[in-house]
Amino acid sequence: MGEWGSCPVYTGRLRKKASVRPETRREWQAIRLPVGNSAPITRRDLFALTFGYLPLAAQPADQPDALSLAEARPVLDDFSAELPAGLSGDPLTAASWQEWATAHDREIRSRLQRGDADSIVNLLLFGTSFTAQPRCTIQQVEAAGGDAEAASQLIRARVRDFAAAVARPGTNERLLFAAGWLHEQGADPVGPAAASRIATVLLENTLRVVREQQEYNRAIAEAKQKEDAAHLFIERSSLYRGRGLSLDTSFRPNYGIERSLAEMQSAGLLRQVHRAAVLGPGLDFTDKRSGYDFYPVQTLQPFALVDSLRRLRLADSGGPAVAILDLSGRVLRHVRRAVDQARAGSAYTVQLALDRDTQWRPATVDYWRRSCAEIGTEIEPLRPPPGAAVRMRAVRIRPDVVRLLEPFDLEIVIQHLRLPDERRFDLVVATNILVYYSPFEQALALQNLAAMLRPGGVLLSNNVLPEVPGVPMHPAGATSVAYSNDPDDGDHMLWYRRV
Repeated sequence: MGEWGSCPVYTGRLRKKASVRPETRREWQAIRLPVGNSAPITRRDLFALTFGYLPLAAQPADQPDALSLAEARPVLDDFSAELPAGLSGDPLTAASWQEWATAHDREIRSRLQRGDADSIVNLLLFGTSFTAQPRCTIQQVEAAGGDAEAASQLIRARVRDFAAAVARPGTNERLLFAAGWLHEQGADPVGPAAASRIATVLLENTLRVVREQQEYNRAIAEAKQKEDAAHLFIERSSLYRGRGLSLDTSFRPNYGIERSLAEMQSAGLLRQVHRAAVLGPGLDFTDKRSGYDFYPVQTLQPFALVDSLRRLRLADSGGPAVAILDLSGRVLRHVRRAVDQARAGSAYTVQLALDRDTQWRPATVDYWRRSCAEIGTEIEPLRPPPGAAVRMRAVRIRPDVVRLLEPFDLEIVIQHLRLPDERRFDLVVATNILVYYSPFEQALALQNLAAMLRPGGVLLSNNVLPEVPGVPMHPAGATSVAYSNDPDDGDHMLWYRRV
C-alpha cells in the first residue's frame, strides 16, 4: 500500500466531478491517510426494555425489506452510463428491477460457494490440525505460479495428509465441513480411489487461488505505477468484486475499529451507541494472516465491537444491541447457536492469536492484550501445536453479552431491515466486506445502509465508497491504522455520516 502517512483520502468517484460536493473536495484535501426467529421475552428482556435495549428481533418490524425501484433510482441515474446487464437499455420498470434483484441475489449467494473453496484452500495450506508438515508461507504458495508441475513438495505433502484426514474427520468442525465440500465436488472422501480425486480437486483449487491472487497483485502494481494514491485506494476498495465471498477473518480490523471509535468520539461525531450492526462479521476458520485451526471456529468482530464501545464508554453495561447482517448460512447458524446457548446460561470463548514472527506495532500488541476484557473473563488459552510461532489469549465472554446479538439473513445490495425511527442504528461496521462488490453495488448498499441508520448515524468501513446525489451518506472523516511494520499491513477506516 506504499508509504504510510502519504495518501489523501478519496471518498467519491472522480469520473463524475459534477456529483461531488465542493465541501467534500475540501475534506479530501484536509485528511491524510496511510497507504495501507425471535425467542419468548424473558425477565432480562423486560429489564432491558426499561432501558431501551429490547433485543432486535423482538419487534416484527425488524424484517428484511427489498430495495424498491424508487429507492434505487438515485443510484441508477448516477450510474446510467455503466449499469450492469439487465438494467440498461429499455426504460426500467418495477418488474425488470425485481427480476435483476432476484438474479443478483442468486449470483451473490453462489459466490459463497467459491468463498468456501477459498477457505478450504487456506485450511489446506495453513492448517495444523491434520498434519505435522509446517505451514506454507505466502511465498511458497506464490512460487507455484498456478502451475501444477511447479507445486512444491510441501503443498503436495499437505494435500496427501489432508486427503487422509477428511476420510476420518471425527468431530473436527473444519474437516467435517471440508469433507462435505469435497463430496459436493464429486470427490467423496470415503469412496474408492478417494485420495486421488481429492488430491486433484485440492490442487486445482489451490492453483486457482494462486492465479487469482497474482491477478489482484498485478492490478495493484499497475495502480501503484500511476503514483496516484487516490487511484490505488479506489482500486483496492472493489478489488474482489468478482471473487468468491470469503468468510475468513482476523483480529486486525477490530483494532482499527476501536481507534476509529475513539477518534469519532473525540470529534463529537459519536456520543452514545444504543443499537449497532455488523455487516459480514466472518468466521475465524483459517485466515492466511494470523488464523489457525487448533481452536474452534469462532466469530470475533461483534464481541470486539461491544468490548470497544464499553471501554470507551460509548455504550453502558446493558448494551448495545448488535444486529448481525449476513447472507452466509454458516455465519448465521454459528451466531444463532451461540445465542441459544447463552440463553441457556453458556458463555462463548474466543481464542486470540498473535503471530510471533510479525513485527507488530506496540499499540497493536496492547490492543491484543486487552481485547474483550470488558465483556468477559480471561482464561487459560488452548496450547498451540509444536512449531506454531504464536502467542495466545482466551476470554470467556459472558452470556448476557452474547444475548445482545441478533442475526439476520440480509443481502445488503438489495435489502435492508424495515426499522421504525426509534430503532435505527447509531453505528454500522462493515470491514473487509464491501471490497467484494462493484462501485454500483456499493452505492446500492449505501442506500440500504442509510435506510437503517438514524440521522447522524455513522457507517465505518475500510473501503472508499461512491458518493451519490440522493443517497444521504457523506464522508465525515477517517482514521489511519498501521498494525505492524509491514507497509502493507494497515487500514484506512472511513467514516460516513447519515444526513
